[in-house]
Amino acid sequence: TMPSADAMAQASPAIIDRFQAIKKVDLSRMSNLAGDIESLKDMPLTSCNLYNCKKLTGVMPPNIFVLLLEGKAKFDGCGTITMPSADAMAQASPAIIDRFQAIEKVDLSGMSNLAGDIESLKDCPLQTLNL
Repeated sequence: TMPSADAMAQASPAIIDRFQAIKKVDLSRMSNLAGDIESLKDMPLTSCNLYNCKKLTGVMPPNIFVLLLEGKAKFDGCGTITMPSADAMAQASPAIIDRFQAIEKVDLSGMSNLAGDIESLKDCPLQTLNL
C-alpha cells in the first residue's frame, strides 16, 4: 500500500527529502499496489508509469494531471482515477499552471478508468482532445 498524503506529511525531514528527490516512477504491472494517487502530490515527477496498478485510485493532484495531459504519465489499467476539479487546477502552483496552459494536444484514449468533469480542461488551450 502506498502511504497516504497525510502520512507523508508527517514523515521525517530526511524521508521527505528523499521522496521529493524522485523524478521518475515506474511501478507498472504491480497489480497489488493499493493506495490513493494523491500521495504523489508533492513529488516533482517528470514521468509516472502506474499502468495496471489495479488497486490504485483517487483524485489526481494538479501536478500529476499535467503529466498525464503532457503524455508523461500512464494510468490505464488502474482503479478509478479522477481528474482534479477546475478549482484545484486554478489553485495549482504557477509552474504547474504555466505547463497546463501550454498544452494543445491531449490523448486520453484507452483510459476507461478516468473519471471527473471535463471542466477541468477549461483553461487549457486545446487544439486536439482525444477521449
